[in-house]
Amino acid sequence: MPANIASINLLGQEDLARTPQGRIVNWALTYGRYIMIGTEIVVLLAFISRFSLDRKLTDLREEIDQKQAILTANASLEQDIRLVQDRIAKIKIITSDQSKPVNTFTLINTLLPKDTHLNSLEVTSDKFSAEVIAGTTAGFGQFLTNLQSVKQINKVEVGEIKKKPITGLEFKLTAYLTTDKKK
Repeated sequence: MPANIASINLLGQEDLARTPQGRIVNWALTYGRYIMIGTEIVVLLAFISRFSLDRKLTDLREEIDQKQAILTANASLEQDIRLVQDRIAKIKIITSDQSKPVNTFTLINTLLPKDTHLNSLEVTSDKFSAEVIAGTTAGFGQFLTNLQSVKQINKVEVGEIKKKPITGLEFKLTAYLTTDKKK
């Protein structure tokens, strides 16, 4: 039975090897199918990886939405925290400068002679202004001498002086304080 089987080759082996078209057909039949199989594998891998990438993209979008919801929910808390921090910073500034007026007041109090007292006092960071009542001219002179002898005071300006029979000398003065260059 095997001897009766007929085989028909329509391409012809001898003609394939001799002509350029035959070589192309021969190459396409042998190597071309391997290239087609490789291409199909790449396409299948790209198709399968598309599902994985789509899932990752969906997960990332859900995560972003969740984090945005958390940020939105905590926005008022963050604003409150920022306000508190701002207030704390202002309080620190105020409390750090608080000792200077107290020190200035203590300094003025030590410089006042016995018959001299303050009617009013205004202290700022760089100067103080006062309305002073001195019982005698000696108290007036002693107070000015004391002010000028202190290192913390740069300049003393005496304004309007009035002599009152009952209280003595009433005068206004402004003393400029030295600034700390260490700051």
